[in-house]
Amino acid sequence: MTITPKRWHIYTVDLEPRIGTKPGKQRPCLVAQPDEFGEGGLKSTVVFPLTSKVISGNLFPLRVRIPKGIAGLDQPSDILIDQILAWDNTLFRQELGVLPEFLIDEVKTALKDFLDL
Repeated sequence: MTITPKRWHIYTVDLEPRIGTKPGKQRPCLVAQPDEFGEGGLKSTVVFPLTSKVISGNLFPLRVRIPKGIAGLDQPSDILIDQILAWDNTLFRQELGVLPEFLIDEVKTALKDFLDL
């Protein structure tokens, strides 16, 4: 069964194989792509991988922290803004939860800062 990813939702996604600095294995990812593109038949979705290897200190705009217990995450995690990628929809495994509005705003600001928009 193929999942239709929804924007600002977090899913477990199979990111194998690990290549260079690209995160590998099955890991949570935040969907950044607007829903209209998925409804239009695109077979891939733009995501930000997450890591539970959080780094102390402020690494904004490269990372946005998600506290434990938000969006179905059982430990604090960082959204890797600099690791944005498009991934095949057949590799989405499970929906974990949706990001709250205050963190969506932080991700949008981080992405604008990182891309110098």
